[in-house]
Amino acid sequence: MASQQRFMGLGKNPAYDEALHYYEQERYSDAIPLFERALKETEDPTVQKLARAYLAESYAKVGYKRINQGDWERAYNYFTMATDYAPQYADWWYQAAYAAYKQGQYENALHALQKATEVNPTFARAWFLRGLTQYALGQREAGIETVRQWAVQLGLNPNDFERALQLHRGSQVAQAQHALEQLLQSVEDNYAEYIFWGDEAYKRGDLQTAEACFRHVLNARPNYADVRNRLGVVLTALGRTEEAIDQFISAVRINPRYVEAHINLAIAYYELGYAEQAKAHYQQVLEIDPDNRVAREALQQLAA
Repeated sequence: MASQQRFMGLGKNPAYDEALHYYEQERYSDAIPLFERALKETEDPTVQKLARAYLAESYAKVGYKRINQGDWERAYNYFTMATDYAPQYADWWYQAAYAAYKQGQYENALHALQKATEVNPTFARAWFLRGLTQYALGQREAGIETVRQWAVQLGLNPNDFERALQLHRGSQVAQAQHALEQLLQSVEDNYAEYIFWGDEAYKRGDLQTAEACFRHVLNARPNYADVRNRLGVVLTALGRTEEAIDQFISAVRINPRYVEAHINLAIAYYELGYAEQAKAHYQQVLEIDPDNRVAREALQQLAA
């Protein structure tokens, strides 16, 4: 969530204020019921909007913890709740799908993966997991064709991928499926750790380390819109706004419906004096999310 939005709802609802306090302390499980209470108690549109956004993020934060613990059932439930409140984040759909896949709930996984690839049509991990899920459902050739199409974009080791294909060609179905799972997991482990380290470095103000972590991920996964946006935020904090703009532009090219990246891009353009470009991106936000109060108020201020 853009930093400019963070404190807009303060002072309007006690439950929201307390929930935000817990959120800032990373006590997401404590924040969730309070954000839900705020939604029920208030009709203020700002609090409503922000409480829903923070609820989604809180559910996702807890979901990531469950993923790391291998608690697939609760991870699926948390990411499903997150996407109920904020369906525009492809990675949350992906995580729900991954948790469903790990439980053998393949139809649920395919549904979530369909949503993920609708949000971000170039989401290589989601397409690869779709192929793997097809394979697990017995759609062997279709599944292999899907994973083959996305193996290069995912950055898999060609020799390891070929060994998995050899197992398939030898009718060693269970072994082939396991090998493909291991390839996907190796990608998950690598990028997830560095994103976590980058997020932690940003929180403690170590911007150079945060930048290095996010760039490490992007060197291998250049089409990861969320990391492009994260890097842009870090570069903005470092005073390198023009570089940040490049990252935000890349993020919205990868995922044109990425509201937060559009808002961050508009803010960065405005800071450099490019008011018309800022307006254009706020207008794009309203095309995606007509009720977005941040974009609407920003356009009103720019028109004044």
